[in-house]
Amino acid sequence: MSTNATDYTWQQKVDMFKATATDLQARQDFAASRAEVILPLLEQQSTIRSIFNPEILPPGADARYDIPFDDIDAVWVMPQIGGVPTVQVEGAEMHVDTFGLDGGVEYQQDIARDGRFQVATLATTLLKNKFIKQEELSGWNLIKAHEAALTGTSQIVTGFNDSGAQSGTKKLNLYTINELLTVADELGVGGRRITDIYVSPRRFSDLRNVLTQQALPEQMRQQIWANGQIADTVANIRFHRVYDTNLVANDKVYAFTQKEGFRYGVMPIRENLRTIDNIFSPQEWKIGILGRIRLGLAVMDDKGLIVGDMA
Repeated sequence: MSTNATDYTWQQKVDMFKATATDLQARQDFAASRAEVILPLLEQQSTIRSIFNPEILPPGADARYDIPFDDIDAVWVMPQIGGVPTVQVEGAEMHVDTFGLDGGVEYQQDIARDGRFQVATLATTLLKNKFIKQEELSGWNLIKAHEAALTGTSQIVTGFNDSGAQSGTKKLNLYTINELLTVADELGVGGRRITDIYVSPRRFSDLRNVLTQQALPEQMRQQIWANGQIADTVANIRFHRVYDTNLVANDKVYAFTQKEGFRYGVMPIRENLRTIDNIFSPQEWKIGILGRIRLGLAVMDDKGLIVGDMA
């Protein structure tokens, strides 16, 4: 039984939710159905799943990937959540460690008994957010380890102010974007193409300021002003807002590049998200849902990142 089925009416969902207060099987079925709800939202809302390609591993498969070191100097692997990324600079392949991400939520049994399904929806959202937070923390820590290794290279770009100088108050303006594109063209053998740029909402607001430049096409102006979107496309580059400045600060711009045959990052998933009933919660007159996913993260293209320094 899935309480996420679109053909259920609201009243049917409420009735099924009420049953979880007293019926063990109903409670187990409801808990298991939360993974069905959460997984599509992880794909949509996790910035890390846009940067690192998710790949479900077959049972028993090892997370190993071939590395073309003829055009790549180093790769990085996140060994565990909160761990220190490891770097590999030689060899024909890399092994990606996988680690578990866990989360749980609880609410009073009385809430289920009263049929307050909207509370169950909120609890599902909270559980989803816990997994997104852990993925974001692990992924951006790995990206920042890559960034630290780029110090002193051309892949660290100083931003420009609105007068076209690399001094004063730097902005994500046309001068800065042009420099990022130029550096990408010069990277490695045959260059790279920037496909995605991740910034804080404050830096994204710089784009709206260029609306004063009448040379911009009307379509571009509309895209820059798009409101509430996860990503806005300008000049074939997708701009993403990261709303946690602990992950992407106001003085940073992260531009990711692409080249045929290469990919910036991978996310091997050994065990996809599974949600179960917390059997201990009823002892405190509560209903609990536990979730777990086992995955890994690795940077496979050291030329796949260009960082704009706006400080």
